Amino acid sequence: MTVRELISSWTEEERKQHADLIEECLKREVFLNDLRGKIRNTEEELDRSLGRLLSGLNDLAQSVSANNERIGSLYLRLIKPGGNA
Repeated sequence: MTVRELISSWTEEERKQHADLIEECLKREVFLNDLRGKIRNTEEELDRSLGRLLSGLNDLAQSVSANNERIGSLYLRLIKPGGNA
């Protein structure tokens, strides 16, 4: 049986039900495509945010390292015989 024959055997009510189902499926497809776009945009924004976070953490690590070196240097000057202490 072909699709045309199958459809022609449906009652008017069955045709309406199938048309309604097809319409609902098309609406869902549009909705899902919209979600895919939003997900893609969100992933791109997340990627940018993670990049900024990693850059900030790297800057912070460099600052901590520099401070650590300064503190170590000050400590060594303080404990040296004849130092300021």
